Amino acid sequence: MPPFGGDKAEGLFDMEDWLRELGEKLNARPTPGERFLVKPMEEEDYGHPRLMVIRLRHGIPETSYVPFDFFRGGDYSRIMALADKLNGLLEAEAYVQRGEKRQAVSTFGEAMEWMMDEVRRSYHIQRYKGLGEMNPEQLWETTMNTESRRLLRVTIEDAVAADEVFTTLMGDQVEPRREFIERNALQAENIDI
Repeated sequence: MPPFGGDKAEGLFDMEDWLRELGEKLNARPTPGERFLVKPMEEEDYGHPRLMVIRLRHGIPETSYVPFDFFRGGDYSRIMALADKLNGLLEAEAYVQRGEKRQAVSTFGEAMEWMMDEVRRSYHIQRYKGLGEMNPEQLWETTMNTESRRLLRVTIEDAVAADEVFTTLMGDQVEPRREFIERNALQAENIDI
């Protein structure tokens, strides 16, 4: 868990050690052409302190930001509790198996990556902005088939509040949308990116 306590000088030293360790762990992954840079962003940079993680894939940067509040939240606590349980469970002869296929692994990350690759071979994933982009067969299979569809009733209790949220998220003003996302990000669950 990242160090967020103690006096300022001690906290700064611990933070540097933690950031260095985090960078080493991210870069220990055996993915060719990939490298990570980790650095803190000060409060005056963006309004609140956060962690900047730059993932370089063959020299092309992808930047992500993680608010330090995330490390105080429930999701991070659950992640750390699971990591503590899983740490040291794999032995030298560990393997993962799917059907007749078997792969030796030394980490849970390797096992997960192999399993995901195996599953991806079986599925074709498509995303649509709207139902009008689907072929008739796809529309029937995913939406119209009365045997497999679910209908949910959605009611709007406060039309004014709903309109405000809609305008904030779909309107032309970027700043209110960014503020809404930052304010509510830690409550979001099951996000499909």
